[in-house]
Amino acid sequence: MNNYIPINKAVNPVCIYQGDEPLISKTLGVDAMTFNFDGSACEHATCAGAPEMFIKVEEDGLYYFGVEADDTGSISIANEELCEKDGTKPNGKLNLATGARYLKAGYYKVALSWTNNAYPPVSNNAAAFNVTMDREPIQAGKYEGNSTMKREFSPSPKIKLWTIEKESTITCEPSKEVELEFEKPEPVYLEGNGDCNVSSLRPKICVTVCKDESENVWRCRVVSVSAGAKLTMYEGIYVNPYVDPPLNEEEATEAVNEMNGYQAYGRVGTWHTPQASLAHEEHHRRQWEDAYKFYWKDSKIQEMLENQTISCDKEPNMDKAVKFMQALANEMALDLWTETSAYVLALPDDANDRPYCAGQEALNEATAYVIRLSNAMGWNNVPRFITKPGTIEPPCFIPPVSEGETRSMAVAEEPAPLTLSMADTSQFTEGKITVRFRNEGNEPVRIPDEINDETSDFFFVTVLRTQQGKMRVLNREIGTMTFQRPLNYRELAPGQEYSVTIPVCLDEVDLEGWKQCSCELETRYYNQQGKDCFLGKLRATAKLAL
Repeated sequence: MNNYIPINKAVNPVCIYQGDEPLISKTLGVDAMTFNFDGSACEHATCAGAPEMFIKVEEDGLYYFGVEADDTGSISIANEELCEKDGTKPNGKLNLATGARYLKAGYYKVALSWTNNAYPPVSNNAAAFNVTMDREPIQAGKYEGNSTMKREFSPSPKIKLWTIEKESTITCEPSKEVELEFEKPEPVYLEGNGDCNVSSLRPKICVTVCKDESENVWRCRVVSVSAGAKLTMYEGIYVNPYVDPPLNEEEATEAVNEMNGYQAYGRVGTWHTPQASLAHEEHHRRQWEDAYKFYWKDSKIQEMLENQTISCDKEPNMDKAVKFMQALANEMALDLWTETSAYVLALPDDANDRPYCAGQEALNEATAYVIRLSNAMGWNNVPRFITKPGTIEPPCFIPPVSEGETRSMAVAEEPAPLTLSMADTSQFTEGKITVRFRNEGNEPVRIPDEINDETSDFFFVTVLRTQQGKMRVLNREIGTMTFQRPLNYRELAPGQEYSVTIPVCLDEVDLEGWKQCSCELETRYYNQQGKDCFLGKLRATAKLAL
């Protein structure tokens, strides 16, 4: 049956799991086992067996999902994994993994999976599995202590599961233009002095098929497309004047001068506010939103997908036709991701650039607050001026997203003194590659000396592709990072080289299946942090034998 069925076409939908209890209640003495809640019967499941299971979406919108498991649990919607709770040590006890997806009203095919690891003695081995679904972000349960039996499940509503007898008709209806829905999860605030970042949420294209009786073919129809970006915020080591106001005229003068200089310096000063950092990162998120919406239409992915057909004589099985079309949609979603990423990561993010101007606009409120405090305290030597923010709108301005604007130097096609090459791919199957920078110019060149396992995804986009166009993005995430401290730099003299090993994520690469292909590995290096160093992008490719 289709991955997606409109509400008015679902014949005899029956709720087989009301969500009154967890799918697997907390239990002791369970040996190692794996169970897929894909409709097959299971003595541990509280729901009855069914050939296929669906979730029901009452109205269009963003839906949040949570998976709690001891040890591993996951949820897939329309054959696309949404989230998985890690069960490897030390996570082999009840806690939460979450995900979100924009869904149109209707029924979506769903698959749930649960695995229990074996830890001796079996008598102390706990099992638990719960899946939640809500219009609000999923609430965490109480996970204190090391015992699953003493932990508590999330209070969010448990998922409900449905079975459907059949789809009423499969006659093709006219194509309707589908708009990209951009997801904006609430910012995640973490303690510590880390660096704020914006991470792109990978595009999801949900498709179905319908039978064109006149042509005797299955036709593809796009149901929905979504993408998004999440914000991770740290407060940093600055002084927030709202929390710790200046105590004297000297501190007030320093605060006004520091905050007035944020835009021009392109860095967080001694005095700063979380509101300004949030405005900076929200500006980055709007860049992703504008670019995704542009490239979704400009690339004509919906048109290309809906031009695809499969002969009903060659493939009479609807499920197999859906699977083929969804696989094609997933490949095109990767194309959309890489094209959008290449654009956004090339946008400048340095002093006087638009993200800093957006942050300056928010920071001016704090400057005005300190000036009002100075007036009240009679601190006459405190500056009374407030920096006028530079250009903020529109967030995206490089053609073709906004026609008529000047190209940024960040993406200008000019010879670069710095080159990038593949130095070593022998550890590729272990999830590592080594790339090499070389200064081909006549002057020293600086680059940020900040590349490590945690930050490399914010500097590099790595893609594995075949000559036939099949591709996989090997990043855990793609996004931008705002350093809230002075960067460390590495200077390369003319002719000098520097190599760095970066991780590549092989979670979605079936290495056995790719061994017969002629593969090319492409790595692009992006640097938006152009303060007195190389600014722009570099590209390296290599033939890869798996």
